[in-house]
Amino acid sequence: MGAKKLLIQLHCNSILKRLMQNYTPRWIIFTIDLVIVALAFVSLWLFKEDIAAEKGVLFEYKLLLTVALYATTALIFNTHRGIIRYSAAHDLKRIFASAFVATLLYAGVCIFFNYTNYWDNILPNFNIWFPFLLFFMVVSGQFLFRFVVKTMFDLIEGIYSSKKIRVFILGADSDSIRLANFIIGEKNNPYKPVAFISLDHNLAGKSVCDLPILPVNGGLTDYMTDYKVNTMLIYESELELVPKELYDRCIVEGLELLLVNSFSKVNNKADEDTTPEIKKIKIEDLLGRNPIEMNKDAIENQFIDQCVLITGAAGSIGSEIARQVLQFNCKQIVLVDQAESPLNDLWLELKAKDTNVEIKPIVANVSNEKRMRLIFDCAKPDLVFHAAAYKHVPMMEFYPSTAVIANVLGTKVVADLSLEFGVKRFIMISTDKAVNPTSVMGATKRVAEIYVQSLYFKQLEEDRRRLTRFVTTRFGNVLGSNGSVVPLFKRQIEAGGPITVTHRDIVRYFMTIPEACNLVLEAGCIGNGGEIYIFDMGQAIKIYDLAEKMIRLSGKVPGKDIKIVEIGLRPGEKLYEELLANSENALPTYNKKLMIAMVRQYSFKKMLPEIEDLIELAHEYSRPTEVVAKLKLLVPEFKSQNSKYVELDVEFENK
Repeated sequence: MGAKKLLIQLHCNSILKRLMQNYTPRWIIFTIDLVIVALAFVSLWLFKEDIAAEKGVLFEYKLLLTVALYATTALIFNTHRGIIRYSAAHDLKRIFASAFVATLLYAGVCIFFNYTNYWDNILPNFNIWFPFLLFFMVVSGQFLFRFVVKTMFDLIEGIYSSKKIRVFILGADSDSIRLANFIIGEKNNPYKPVAFISLDHNLAGKSVCDLPILPVNGGLTDYMTDYKVNTMLIYESELELVPKELYDRCIVEGLELLLVNSFSKVNNKADEDTTPEIKKIKIEDLLGRNPIEMNKDAIENQFIDQCVLITGAAGSIGSEIARQVLQFNCKQIVLVDQAESPLNDLWLELKAKDTNVEIKPIVANVSNEKRMRLIFDCAKPDLVFHAAAYKHVPMMEFYPSTAVIANVLGTKVVADLSLEFGVKRFIMISTDKAVNPTSVMGATKRVAEIYVQSLYFKQLEEDRRRLTRFVTTRFGNVLGSNGSVVPLFKRQIEAGGPITVTHRDIVRYFMTIPEACNLVLEAGCIGNGGEIYIFDMGQAIKIYDLAEKMIRLSGKVPGKDIKIVEIGLRPGEKLYEELLANSENALPTYNKKLMIAMVRQYSFKKMLPEIEDLIELAHEYSRPTEVVAKLKLLVPEFKSQNSKYVELDVEFENK
């Protein structure tokens, strides 16, 4: 009996599910509406003899005329196109308008036949009040039909509502209310809104869409218990307006956050597929950063019909620069990288966008001067974005010569060729680790900065008529880049932990890859030459707190489900990153997110032989200590930390 009962229940559920998924054909709705018109006409004719006027006279013709008029206006106003179960105010407006126009037409016919003697013998005695009473009956009947169908589906939906995910919606503004209406109306979605969480305390205690509005300063845990909710939807327009502390509360108290974006309701057509995109919120969304938008008007003309060469194109920054440059009307984009597979992936991705821009991938090493010369000679680039570099601090601490060859020689080769071939702008991607460097990687990037800047001033000294604008951009960590902490933490969480952090107090600045590249393009195109631009990176973030948030966002508890283990600072790593050296100041620009670092200028004539000696020494690959010692001479502020090269600093101080 139990199995039989279960089969019956499953069969009923299947029938109900099909009912919920299938929509009533439009012709059936149209037919039912006309049946309602006919029934209203017959009711008035039979039971209101004084109104019908000469009961029985040409009944069939008058009924046919009435149905024809209402059918015509129904087709004009599309009263049958809406999905009945989702009937809303706009559907009722169409019904009202259709019936009203039909009534006016019927009244016009009445007046015409009543006051035109020629037609007396054909269609006599129309009662002028008849169409207006008919109007109220038709509208009421069609309204009632939709109400009954909608109520029936709501009752059926109630059977499944217990299986849906009960959610709060953050905010009670027009966007949040629109989102709630959409979710409530879209019965096939997996969510069921039960309340709004409002930042406006004046709205507390009120209700919208039959949902209560709860104040955000109330106890989230109590709300979750009272309403049996573990999830909150956040519309993307609300994301930037919410205090960061609220997100922290949600994460700590175990309230899952889902972000709603790409939501649009096209022309209020209920039959359009307008399902909003709802996805788990990312840690990048909760960093409390205001979005940075590129000033396209300021830079667009720099790219029109130009050839753009990007080194390190397959990397995180280089590939995003390529994506953003593609939106401008440049002539050609040359992608240079020594990593074959990711370069091929980027090439295929950009080609798939089907623009008129020629995309040319080239596998090459920027430190190979002969190879790069051939590339410059063939491409004749107008703009060069130099993103190629070795950037992993501990790895370069092990291999100083490799860091010098890639970061110093590679930059020198590309910069020299840019000057030789008359490139208009050369934009170098640097790092905040070049400021008061504590690592080999940071020191090599600082040497590269010095060379690029001094090369520009060399042009001024030579009084060149046509200048290559050498510009450097300096910023911190980018979220999601190759080797960054966020992908590492994600992999560790997926593996069940532990999450490894180098130090409990370590902090870093973070920026998303698109934001960083927006500013790179803007700074590179507005710079006059010789500047080192630094970016407003927002507030520094404690890595330990970041790890805890990511664990909670994954639905787990830090320390219980996944442990966080301190492993100690890595070679060359420091607790706090800086954007300006001790002796530097910053000048503002028209964009408050961009500043110009006022750094010490170096003489090209003095620096060139020193840098060439460093490169020659690095080419031996067997004298890493001497390479690091040479870096410290070139960059006096370079003080090693957590590295075997700390001993060199002691020696220099004793001299």
